[in-house]
Amino acid sequence: MGLGNVRLLIVVESADYQAALSNIFMPERLYEQLSDRLSPVDIHIVTAAVRWSMEAQEVAIFSCHSEVAYSDLTYLKIRVMGSGIPLPKKDEKASGKKAKTRTRRSNAEERQLVRQVADFCPTHVVMCTRSRALLTWAIRNRIPSVALFSDWYEPLGWAERRRHAKFIQLLNEPRVSWVGGQGILACKIMDASGVDSAKVIPWEWSQPQLLNQYEPKTLRPDTASVKLVYVGSLNAEAGMGDLLKGTLLLQRSGYTVTLQLIRDTLNDTAPIASEETAWLENRVRAMELDHAVTVWTGLAPEQILERVRDADIAVIPQPGTTSPKHHPTLPLGVAVAMATRTPLVACDHKELSAHLYHGANAIIFPTGSPESMVHRIERVMGQPSLYAQLSDSSQITLDKIKVPARWAALIELWMTNSPYDRQRLRDFALSSGRYQLTSVERDPFGDVLT
Repeated sequence: MGLGNVRLLIVVESADYQAALSNIFMPERLYEQLSDRLSPVDIHIVTAAVRWSMEAQEVAIFSCHSEVAYSDLTYLKIRVMGSGIPLPKKDEKASGKKAKTRTRRSNAEERQLVRQVADFCPTHVVMCTRSRALLTWAIRNRIPSVALFSDWYEPLGWAERRRHAKFIQLLNEPRVSWVGGQGILACKIMDASGVDSAKVIPWEWSQPQLLNQYEPKTLRPDTASVKLVYVGSLNAEAGMGDLLKGTLLLQRSGYTVTLQLIRDTLNDTAPIASEETAWLENRVRAMELDHAVTVWTGLAPEQILERVRDADIAVIPQPGTTSPKHHPTLPLGVAVAMATRTPLVACDHKELSAHLYHGANAIIFPTGSPESMVHRIERVMGQPSLYAQLSDSSQITLDKIKVPARWAALIELWMTNSPYDRQRLRDFALSSGRYQLTSVERDPFGDVLT
């Protein structure tokens, strides 16, 4: 790539890379070694950094929050740095008053971040967190930077909106080469917020697209059994209760049912604690579904693909959006179902309506109705021609809705900075017009599939 003079700094919010990488020696087995220490997203960042370090002068990952300050050159030949600024904690006020959480770093802490970053002397900065102080420092020192956010949202309070507007002004500075958001929706929100659409690029983590790996599926001869799979958040808001009830109803209808519940470890990046799935496991036991339901929380992308491909039907009971600040990309459960050519039965939630069409590329049921969901599953399992049609159309759908830019590839094109690479990035920008929504052709007989 020609990165010999590059000193690349990747700024993240709070991942503890020091402990995770302290005794890792083999870069070719990173996922296997780090799967129980870091989230899949952090593993992806480390993997890319290791690859770039083979050509660059030095690559460092800097965490804005850590319990102790550190700057260690690891055995993987990348530097990991921590600020020594702990994550904000609740400020206990006077008795009788509700405890509040301090969510912003103080000015002194921001200055501390700047000093630590300046000590590394970066020539290129990748900002994965919102820090006005660090971005201002990079701009004033004429250091090229890109800002790639996985959690962009519109703030609610007037003070937050004012700070947000100032940050947007920084993003529009010429020294900030590109601004990225995870998915098309987040980037459209950036555009509406005032970020120049000519420099906004939708991106995704390196999900295994494998669009041409799988052949369309046909219905199995044994339709007395059905294998269901769900990929997404494992919380009540994602419709887990409806999915379990639907499983029970299918069993009462005479089906032998297996259901695999797979946590989305690509978009839901926070480490999962045992208590987060305890309620789900308790519900499974209470409904006497232990023999039918399996819960997975730490699968690699390739393992997710294998399990979805092996299923008869992928189900999306709800997108699982719980926070007004969270603007999700296309649910991974939808993307993986399309990539593996597994027919999809999904709810009619508005977040899916731009991509899924009843009778054309999915079978849709009313959100919150497990009885309707079961009816749709039974219809798909009883109509081989419908099953084959849904599997066949998934390739066309995924081609229309996929985001071409990947996080690591975007950074590589920016660092090499050839005329060809700059044009490729312009072709990925929101202003290119490639992200206009286009519906797939609806099935002319779709009205009989309700």
